[in-house]
Amino acid sequence: MASDGRMRILEAAKALAESHDSVQGVTISLESVAQKAGLTKPGLMYHFPSKEALMLGLVDHAAEEWAQRLCKHTGQSSQDLTSFDRHRAYVTVATTAEVSRADYWIFSDALYHPKLSRAWSEHLGPWFDTTGLDDRAVSLLTAARFCADGAWMSEATGVFPSDDLTAVCRHALSLIDAAEQMSDGAAEETSTDTETEVTE
Repeated sequence: MASDGRMRILEAAKALAESHDSVQGVTISLESVAQKAGLTKPGLMYHFPSKEALMLGLVDHAAEEWAQRLCKHTGQSSQDLTSFDRHRAYVTVATTAEVSRADYWIFSDALYHPKLSRAWSEHLGPWFDTTGLDDRAVSLLTAARFCADGAWMSEATGVFPSDDLTAVCRHALSLIDAAEQMSDGAAEETSTDTETEVTE
């Protein structure tokens, strides 16, 4: 958990990104963030000695916030849920939570700076884990996640937002239901085959 000083700086950086009319217009510098946070540049650099350190902190802050939303929604941590319930949580949160332009900018910037993707993997990777599932179930869960990704990015940028996010959520959840039914059917078939082998 970030200290009060670090949190103040991170919130200022996010607010600075949010204040721009376009993602492309976002410029984050130590000077601009320090001014936004009401600090001197040396005061900011006590917590973040370089722009890279600030950006890594900002991405980690945003990714952690998303993970906390999922935990709050489910009331459980990722390891206590099935892969299907984890994906249901993400789809629901991504299509109902208030998202911001800054969220999209922070997320998309990781595409161009691999170091920045690490925090997303650490915080959200466990929620998207599909270990042990067959390829067909994984493809359905991935499709549902992509629906949710597109929904929140579209809402955050204002580019072609959905007229009915509830319907998008419903369709994405139906993909997860299909994946779970498919997985349950495969498990029952395997169990039946095993019983047959034993009786023979």
